[in-house]
Amino acid sequence: MNFSFGRAPPQERAPTRTSPHAPNTLDFSLAPRQGATDNSPFSRVAGARVGPDWRNLLSAWVRAHAYYPEQAAMNGEDGDAMVQVVANPSGHVTSVEMKMRSGSQWLDMALIALFRDADLPPLMGESEPITFNFTMHYILIRMR
Repeated sequence: MNFSFGRAPPQERAPTRTSPHAPNTLDFSLAPRQGATDNSPFSRVAGARVGPDWRNLLSAWVRAHAYYPEQAAMNGEDGDAMVQVVANPSGHVTSVEMKMRSGSQWLDMALIALFRDADLPPLMGESEPITFNFTMHYILIRMR
């Protein structure tokens, strides 16, 4: 997908977010938000004792596979969405359920599609499925 939009006409709706990043860019950073108490603010893992190594592998997997839907970018849509993911010990996702909607059908569908039937990093030393919540912060940087 081509995300270079050139000079866009002024937006009718006011931006919902501000960001220190350069204009005309999409921010896919997985850095912790200011004041976050959780070291991994984009996912909450339940059902298995996974450490930072697996969380880092999951973050790298998300960076490699995530995308910003072209339709949402053209509509100027951003927001936070959360899914609950169930994966077996080999990392294969068996279930994805929307837990919090972003307000954009395109962003919600993209997050579900990211995990649906995916093969995540395997869970070393686990024999039971893992269940975790994953929140994606879709941030669209708008031209001023």
